[in-house]
Amino acid sequence: MNVLILSHKPPFPIIDGGCFAMTQFLKNISSIETIEKIEYFSIHTHKHPFITEEFPEIKNVNFSSSFVDTKIYFIDALISIIKKKSYNISRFYSKSVKKELEQLCTKMNFDIVIFEGLFTTIYQKDIQGFSNAKFGYRAHNIEHEIWKQLAKKERNSIKKYFLKVLAKNLKTKELELINSVDFILPLSSKDEVNIKKISRNPSFHIPVSIDNQKQKIDFSSVSLCFIGSFNWIPNREGIVWFIKNIFPRIKENYPEISINIAGIESEKINELKGIDGVNVKGFVKNSSDFLLENGIFIAPLISGSGVKIKVLEALSLGLPCVLTEIAAEGLDLPTTINISKTADDFTNDLLQLINNESVRKIRGLDAYSFIKAEFSDNKINSDLKECLISSTSK
Repeated sequence: MNVLILSHKPPFPIIDGGCFAMTQFLKNISSIETIEKIEYFSIHTHKHPFITEEFPEIKNVNFSSSFVDTKIYFIDALISIIKKKSYNISRFYSKSVKKELEQLCTKMNFDIVIFEGLFTTIYQKDIQGFSNAKFGYRAHNIEHEIWKQLAKKERNSIKKYFLKVLAKNLKTKELELINSVDFILPLSSKDEVNIKKISRNPSFHIPVSIDNQKQKIDFSSVSLCFIGSFNWIPNREGIVWFIKNIFPRIKENYPEISINIAGIESEKINELKGIDGVNVKGFVKNSSDFLLENGIFIAPLISGSGVKIKVLEALSLGLPCVLTEIAAEGLDLPTTINISKTADDFTNDLLQLINNESVRKIRGLDAYSFIKAEFSDNKINSDLKECLISSTSK
């Protein structure tokens, strides 16, 4: 069995949750013995360059890439709106990529083509013209829901209108895709439920595998932390919400407490500057090392969709977490891990953890056990193999 995987950015280096999800999937699928060769084709951009030396050697996997200018141009965006097309997706299209994909499909007889996320699906119709492969869509989230949530909260009327149009056009394209592929691989159990409501195509919940690291958490520490890619709007929105609405209330009770914030473009967020107890670290190369330096992980997301990779990573380390409903989405968490529905809930849960080491320890150990049971490589490898065999045997 030969497989072609298409991603909208290079999986290496692992600079954010999306890259982590891609590399874990590659690890899982390349371990399946019935797969002979994998061609991993990624689009690279100004924002996400293809750095050859960052790619490891993986048996039977070949990496290739092509540049696409995905910068946002006002005229192109306006034309897309007028034509009722999704500019979010269309800006990833390039004739040179189409040509390279045609050459790959001519050279190799692919049995399966997997789209990593929504943006590479713009090449689906092209590939159908020169391949008889089965098409799979790995749904990292329900993309249009994110833009719909952002539009709902936007106060500027012009931006609000623009976001609503983007969400509407994106929804049309997303629903079209979900109903055109042969099978779907949602990362989130919640997304799988929603996808099954709008599509009759086979859907298999295959989460991101994340094997536990050796537990090194110091449960006596109450240092707060958050890490994420801050060029993703929900991360930026969430941490600003936390700093404005919750952190001052925490400081009232614990004046010496601090929060360490890391991730791409974290240093560009003006709302985080000059606040006592807020330490902005910028990009850190090893996210696990950063998390282990702290005692409590917060995930104050108030918009978004799908499973949040950094939440999984924090749980896998046994770090006690405070989560909003959005941050916990798609996870059937142990009852000891609370899910906060309001700012008051979030504040009270965080205060409880800060105040009680035994609660921190129970929550951290339960998180560690949860990941070990539900997200191990062995479990995901087995589930993925079963779904691929089922999808190609029809």
